[in-house]
Amino acid sequence: MYIQRLVLQNWRSYADATFDFREPTQHKSVVLIGAMNGNGKTSFLMSLYIGLFGRFGLRYCEGFRNNGDGDVTSYRQAISRYRRTNADSEEPTSIDITLKPTVSDADEEEVRVVRRWYFTAKNEPKQGTAFEQVEIYVGGRLQKPGELEKDPLILAHERIERNLFPAHVAPAFFFDGEQALELIENMGEAGIKKAVEVMFGTKIVAEVAETMKQYLMRARSNTGGKRKADDREVELEKKVAERSDLNDRLGTLQAEHVKIEHEKDERERERSQLTEDLARLGGGVGSDASKAQEAYLRAEKELEEAEKVLADAVRSLGLSLGMSRLSPAIVNRLRAEELRESWEGLKRGTLDNKEKVLSVALPEPPENDPLLGNIAPGVRLKVRQRFADALDRIYNPPPPECASEFWLGHVRGESRAKVLLQLGQIQSDAAEAARSASRRTRQAREALDDTRASLDRAQNLPEAAKEMKERIQALNTVNQQLSHKLGAIENENRKLKSDLHILNEQVGRIQEELARLGPEAKRMAVAERVTRAIDALQENLVPTTTARLQDAVTKYFLQIADDKFARGRIHLPVGEAPEIEMDDGSCTLLETISGFEKRSFSIAFSLALSEITRRRLPLVIDTPLGNADSKYRPRTLKALTDVGLDQIIILTHDEEVTPDLVECIRGSVLQTFLVEYRGSERGSVVTPNVFFES
Repeated sequence: MYIQRLVLQNWRSYADATFDFREPTQHKSVVLIGAMNGNGKTSFLMSLYIGLFGRFGLRYCEGFRNNGDGDVTSYRQAISRYRRTNADSEEPTSIDITLKPTVSDADEEEVRVVRRWYFTAKNEPKQGTAFEQVEIYVGGRLQKPGELEKDPLILAHERIERNLFPAHVAPAFFFDGEQALELIENMGEAGIKKAVEVMFGTKIVAEVAETMKQYLMRARSNTGGKRKADDREVELEKKVAERSDLNDRLGTLQAEHVKIEHEKDERERERSQLTEDLARLGGGVGSDASKAQEAYLRAEKELEEAEKVLADAVRSLGLSLGMSRLSPAIVNRLRAEELRESWEGLKRGTLDNKEKVLSVALPEPPENDPLLGNIAPGVRLKVRQRFADALDRIYNPPPPECASEFWLGHVRGESRAKVLLQLGQIQSDAAEAARSASRRTRQAREALDDTRASLDRAQNLPEAAKEMKERIQALNTVNQQLSHKLGAIENENRKLKSDLHILNEQVGRIQEELARLGPEAKRMAVAERVTRAIDALQENLVPTTTARLQDAVTKYFLQIADDKFARGRIHLPVGEAPEIEMDDGSCTLLETISGFEKRSFSIAFSLALSEITRRRLPLVIDTPLGNADSKYRPRTLKALTDVGLDQIIILTHDEEVTPDLVECIRGSVLQTFLVEYRGSERGSVVTPNVFFES
């Protein structure tokens, strides 16, 4: 799906504005909306939440800060504040959104949501149901209210969720880049659980489980509760309590198992590294020392030869330096003589043709000259002489830049060009030789330092090897202890699971026995079995979806973040804040890194959700780059434009996505808009196919 049209009337800074979006293609899906601060970027983003979900979307207007639904009073106050200040009281505030399917979801139907709010003559919200009106069109057909006795706004909200997506999905695709940093603080166990529930549908499973549990509670209450239950019902409650306790103990043991396993992996990595270092040291101390000594002598000889070559190159620079003082004068003289040679050639060519020119100007005999043939012969001779003098003056005096005479007359034509080329080549060759010799000397010194260090290590090999072996032995002991702990936990886990299996069978038998007592008991038995099955499904589903989420977030984070994280991996540990684990085993909490790296994680998190859930929704981000520097901005834009979404709308100001950055993603840009505030009367005006100029 993509946003085909957004019409805003009397909404914040917009008096009457329309955004018409073209249908995206496979290679062009990016829409850039430029606006200076305060000109309408945030208003655009908020209109999506409020226009689609009304008071249910109000909680997301400032990111993930408030999870409450909000009451009707605060919603009316919010809409009143969002209404354009000088709007005509007779005109409503309205948001009209149309979402249309693309080729990738052609089986879907177009959905249009029109939401209007009405005000009194004093520009105050009208009371009751007269305040808000919602119209929903699916495939161009208006959806009429149902016959259920339910708030029409609730019904409208349910239709939107049924035909588009739930309100709690929207923050993953419509968000403010600045406020996205709050995801880090909210991404503990509750935050990850929420993301997984929202995007993978496990929330539905949890809701079914909760519904079944509520039913069982009501059913047991209706059958008399504990006071009137017979012995089997009391026993059933006892078994259910024991099972709940076993589940809690299993959860604690599993968390401890993960912690110890992580510690064991760190110790194993350290032991492997020490083993590799020890292997590199080798077993023959004398042999290693001898090889290191030979390498050291070779490095010394190479350094000596390199320094000699460098000295020769520096001496040869003397000629180059001398030429650098004389060459400008020689070059200038050669060019001046080249100009004189050209001038003389032109002058000579003209004078050689002087008689031909005069014969055209004064043809002979005079009777063939209808213009000047009737003048006296003496006057005609003087005219001819004047023409001749004029031809002589064409090339006199010579150009001021040319030489007055030839000092280097033996160097002419191609010879002169070769001399000019050789003058430049002498200086460049000498400089290149000096640079090459300098590089060789530097490399020889570095090689000498390396061989000296190797020689020192070879001479101290026995003591270093001894220390490594002692540390490896200590790590082996620690790993053995950790393995014993893991084995004990696994054994206890197996025992608890066996006990849990037995309890489940006992509970099932009691429930089946109770089921024979009446229809309600039978339904309770079925509900209990369904609840057990759902609990088992949740236990396996959440870790699987979290692992997929970690892989996808890592992929997008590494595309954007600094190169120092290139060998890192995002972890979303249960009950803890997100972290980056490097290949050396070190871990860094995301909440302790820089502001832009936090923003990179937030964007990567949304892109990961869109990829692995394959939801065909438009992605709308306000100020995705923020304070990112020039190195990270192209990375972030490339990550956004490479993701496989139908439509990506980027809201930005002139200092964020600059014209130079636009050129980096020009091949993906489908459309641009420029929003400019034109005063209180006109409000924010939308101009399509325009963007900030460089």
